[in-house]
Amino acid sequence: MTGRIGWALAALLGACGRPGASAGEHGEAERGHEDGGHEHGEGEHGDEHEHGGIPTEVRLSEQVIADAKIATEPVRRETVAPTVTATGEIAADPARTAQVAARVAGIVEAVEFREGDLVAEGQVLAKIRAPSLGGLRADLAALQARAVSARSNLTRLETLAQRNMASQQELAAARAEAAALDAESRAAGQRLKALGLGTRGGTSDFILRAPAAGFITRRGIVEGQAVIAEDNVATIVNLDRAWFMARVFEHMLVDVKVGAPAEVELNGYPGQFFGGKIDFLSPQVDPDARTIVARIVVDNRDGLLRIGLFGVANIAVDRGEDAEPRLVVPRTAVIDVAGKKVVFVRRESGEFEVHEVVLGVSAPGKIEVVRGLEEGEQVVVHGAWTLKSVLLKETFGEDHH
Repeated sequence: MTGRIGWALAALLGACGRPGASAGEHGEAERGHEDGGHEHGEGEHGDEHEHGGIPTEVRLSEQVIADAKIATEPVRRETVAPTVTATGEIAADPARTAQVAARVAGIVEAVEFREGDLVAEGQVLAKIRAPSLGGLRADLAALQARAVSARSNLTRLETLAQRNMASQQELAAARAEAAALDAESRAAGQRLKALGLGTRGGTSDFILRAPAAGFITRRGIVEGQAVIAEDNVATIVNLDRAWFMARVFEHMLVDVKVGAPAEVELNGYPGQFFGGKIDFLSPQVDPDARTIVARIVVDNRDGLLRIGLFGVANIAVDRGEDAEPRLVVPRTAVIDVAGKKVVFVRRESGEFEVHEVVLGVSAPGKIEVVRGLEEGEQVVVHGAWTLKSVLLKETFGEDHH
């Protein structure tokens, strides 16, 4: 069965006919292709539409296409910018990193996380027994009571002053005291609010929650540990967006600019590309390596990025050359099937047809197609893997039948 499936996949995209096919059969297949009025040049498709029932196209309902988010774009002619290559590694964005402090002094009663955990904003991290919380609430209650008394005294003196039975000095002093106590009680309430606590209640347990979503990269406490408010409990890193710190040799600086598009390929995920742009060039040159850090902001597609992953960045450069426009497609349109580079082309009738392509030079996010497509054809740029799965499933089903 395995051998038959391998033959089917090879036949699916090959330019030759079935083993043992007669010359007449080949001639009929070629004439049928020419009569279709769609030419891609000699040797591009040949008789790929006739392989003993092996599918070369995929039919899906409009509902399935919508659910799979399959999208197409026309093949265009564009200028493909040259690139320079720089090595580097993934780093966390400090603006998306949180250092979580204990916030209160006390004893750690429970720890609800481990290093490597993915936590949500507001998730409970730890429970700390903090006797000082009772003191904060007591201070607030005392200040509020004194503030009420001061306001009552001020009201009494204002009434007496209207009858010339209290001096203006006494009235001014009462106003100042009432205002000061009001301010102190508000500040005490804000201290409790900042800790996420209510102004009432007698418990001394403090629940520490995650201030942001992300991965725990460091755990700084254990159960039973005494902590003070400034102690670091955990480090949380959000990797939805990260940095690729590319090291650019100083002789490349004439070509590398802030805002230039770039494409990152990591050693951990060969053949997968992460698009981004340079948003910073370091003002300092490494004296030993003679390199400058170019920071590339990349989105963490499918959650694949990890801090420290090594790789290379292909950075587009503009040398002012008058390059000839070439047929290009987004890189996401090109996939491997049976060891060949192919794209899916959507026909006016709605079917998705397999086209084997010969690729040329690449630029961040796009790649030249030397042979296999024509300008204006609608190629699948999102959802090609879904179509590949359906195609191989049909191939297996026919082979099994």
